[in-house]
Amino acid sequence: LPDGVSASPSRPQNAQRIVVADDNADMREYVRRLLIDQYEVEAVGDGRAALAAARARRPKLIISDVMMPQLDGFGLIRELRADPKLRTVPLALLSARAGEEARVEGLGKGADDYLVKPFSARELMVRVATLLRTAELRRQALDEQRRAADELREEARTLLRIPALGRR
Repeated sequence: LPDGVSASPSRPQNAQRIVVADDNADMREYVRRLLIDQYEVEAVGDGRAALAAARARRPKLIISDVMMPQLDGFGLIRELRADPKLRTVPLALLSARAGEEARVEGLGKGADDYLVKPFSARELMVRVATLLRTAELRRQALDEQRRAADELREEARTLLRIPALGRR
């Protein structure tokens, strides 16, 4: 695919949506091909396009190269975390920079995972599945907390309506 051109999203039934951002057309297509059988994938050529795709339709996961024109992976993280509608979207960074320092920097800037290129297809698939599962568990936990808070508020309203015992 030419740089900056999005692959037309394939739509497996009930598939979770993933946005892949990489300025290298070969890497972008490689990742897209690995994921397309199990996920709905939109592949874009830079961070700005990834942000636009996420704002147009919230994905379940973003996979982004670190070094890209327009908006790099770290800039994409900043934009996502600043957007109330997108701040909880997990993001995995891809980078040719190996080593603990690079990984710690990526995770420290807000990435949920950091994969070093070259990575195996199996490693990518396992990490994607794990990130998606973890995000779903977080969402369920937040829903439980909201339900419990709503129940407590309703109970408090009920108790406030009951006249105090012993008063006349």
